[in-house]
Amino acid sequence: MTPAPTAVPRARTALLAIVGALSLLVSALAVPARAADPLDITGRVVLPAGYTYSAAMPPRFEVRYPASPTTTEPVRYPILYAPVAADGTFTVPGSRLQSGGRYYLVLQDGQQRLVGGYVTASGGIAQQHPDGALVAPGRTDVVVTATLGQQVTGSIVLPAGYTPDPNRPLSVVATVGKPYDGSERFAYGRIEADGRFTVGGFPSGQAVRIELVDPQYVLFDGAWNPATGYFSGSRLNVGTVTAPASGLTLRPNLAGSISGRVDAPAAILANTTIALDAVSDATGFRENISTYTDADGTFTIPDLDTGRSYAIGMFSFDDLEPGAQRADGTWSPIRPGEPGFDATWSSLRKVRPTTTGVVLSPPTTVGVRGFVTAPDDFLFGYWDTHAAEVQLWRRGTDGTWAETDSQRVAENGWFSLQAFDLAKRTEDHLVYFDPHADVNPKNARFTAGFWTGNGTPLTSDPAKAKVVRHTTGIDVVIPLAVRNLTAPAVTGTVRVGSTVRATTGTWDPAAVTTSVQWLRDGAAISGATSTTYTPTAADEGARLSVRVTAKGGTGWLAATATSPGVTVAPAPISNVTRASISGTVAYRKTVWADRGTWSTPPTSTSVQWLRDGVEISGATGSSYKVAKSDVGKRLSVRVTARAADGSQARSTSLQTKVPKVTPTVRVSAPSVKAGTAVKVTVVVDSGGLVTKPLGTVAVTLGSKTTTVTLTAARAGTVTVTMPAQTKGSYKVTARYTPTSTSTTYLNGATSSALTVKVT
Repeated sequence: MTPAPTAVPRARTALLAIVGALSLLVSALAVPARAADPLDITGRVVLPAGYTYSAAMPPRFEVRYPASPTTTEPVRYPILYAPVAADGTFTVPGSRLQSGGRYYLVLQDGQQRLVGGYVTASGGIAQQHPDGALVAPGRTDVVVTATLGQQVTGSIVLPAGYTPDPNRPLSVVATVGKPYDGSERFAYGRIEADGRFTVGGFPSGQAVRIELVDPQYVLFDGAWNPATGYFSGSRLNVGTVTAPASGLTLRPNLAGSISGRVDAPAAILANTTIALDAVSDATGFRENISTYTDADGTFTIPDLDTGRSYAIGMFSFDDLEPGAQRADGTWSPIRPGEPGFDATWSSLRKVRPTTTGVVLSPPTTVGVRGFVTAPDDFLFGYWDTHAAEVQLWRRGTDGTWAETDSQRVAENGWFSLQAFDLAKRTEDHLVYFDPHADVNPKNARFTAGFWTGNGTPLTSDPAKAKVVRHTTGIDVVIPLAVRNLTAPAVTGTVRVGSTVRATTGTWDPAAVTTSVQWLRDGAAISGATSTTYTPTAADEGARLSVRVTAKGGTGWLAATATSPGVTVAPAPISNVTRASISGTVAYRKTVWADRGTWSTPPTSTSVQWLRDGVEISGATGSSYKVAKSDVGKRLSVRVTARAADGSQARSTSLQTKVPKVTPTVRVSAPSVKAGTAVKVTVVVDSGGLVTKPLGTVAVTLGSKTTTVTLTAARAGTVTVTMPAQTKGSYKVTARYTPTSTSTTYLNGATSSALTVKVT
């Protein structure tokens, strides 16, 4: 396997850190001395002829300390600055130094004219720290002989769209020495408002690298390559200029990004590290550090030069073929930096920053990939001492299967492995899963074994295992049995005729589908597969239970769980023949309750008579005498039967309306002489139901009718005086019509005809 590429970090990050550290130090120069502070370091600088001192831009010393007492170690950032006075004297305050410490003095000139660098033991200036001298606190005789140096000058042409920020100005920096070896020296230049820059203080012939730093992160800055005019994120990728140099033109472009996605199977994108690099030339130089795709394969490569085009190199561990995309859309398998990459450069697709929607389609490598099914919220311990692993086994020449390759299972169960021997990747293999559950309790839920298929249990017998081949797919799922967490149960009253319900229990995983089978004494009841069941006579006395089968989808083996059995009780007593009323249902009549018949002989029955469905107080006997309150109402009887098992049932007869009473109307009248009024007596008799009937009585004598009111005071008897008649025989009748009060109980009635003689 080819190791992953190592990208050189962008120069601007380190430079900005240095610039920031230097600015912080300025504010710390005024710390007052303490009693135990080390002594000052003092001395003077012998300024050369032709040099004019400037109080606005004076020389100064950076005071630095080494990483270790030796002078060959990289130096740390400055701890303070000590300005040089007009007479050349300087003082490094001991309050800022450490007792026993030793320090470098690095000369810098604000005018960029004096040769800058590390003070040597002889008082000269060295360009890099290994040739510098370490100075201890208390030294008072430091004498430095300064010389005039050379400058590098030029102009910076800013692109359209860039707005300078006076609070975050551009910086120009020159570096001396081999990049990144720990002995480089940084010289900070000056940029004028019109873009002209000066960086100096170099011996004649000194090779320097020029860098531009933009604190706004808007420009593509970094090290400037005089050969191409481009900037680079690495000083290793640019050439030098020789001091003195003038007329340089720096043309930085805006920084931009390239975004898109890698087109590959979703499981590979989500579980594989995919690194992308913007490659700027045929050498395979990768601009900036690698960018990694998101879990869905999308990416954005930031901080690129919008003034040039890049090929995009890709690296992935095993699952996707490393390389770069050609202009014709095909894939080049040679990664940037590998032998032969330069020959592929011209064929590769080049993309300018600000481009979006780039699609890279690397081929998927062959392998054996898949997932180990795991419970909800379970994560495998990849870094466990005894982590779960998936192994490849291959048959040897003697026919024996043996492990050849293995890989730890990722937290989410993913695995992807290949036969290390490329030639063996075309042969048959077996997959063996070992959770090491015997020494890793976390994996106790899992069992070891050979894969037999995505939906069948593992086996310990290689002869029963399923052969796998190296493919570009994601073919293998190590299955796991669904587990019952809480058992199913039968709920409700378990007896013949009463509907009961099955609770299916809880399972891991939670998102299972369940099916139900009801059991009678452990045997399946035909057709009983609903979550409800009504026991029949065939179930009486048997043990009723429910068996639930849970399926969890791909990678899950179905599991079953059965509820405890419950004995089915006999059916409760029930009515077979409805209760009824015998006898004439009428006022003052006695009726009897017929108690009906029942599914099982009751141990007792009770009776309750009802008037319009409401219980009649005290009416609980087998017979009942119809009372005045029943007239006009509906009479029924309710029978409650109780069985030996404690069950009970009721049966209520049909309702029978108690009819109103039709009273007897009787008339009487004596014989009278012609010309004499006839007095007719009328009696309305309801048989005691209504002793004082109310209403009207209409008496008809011959063709004459007289109507009178029957009031309560008359107690049902009234005498009506009829007009005198001529001689003859006349029929007399009386018609009683009850008032609204009396109609509750009474009907209207007419008397029989009576013959009255008038002589």
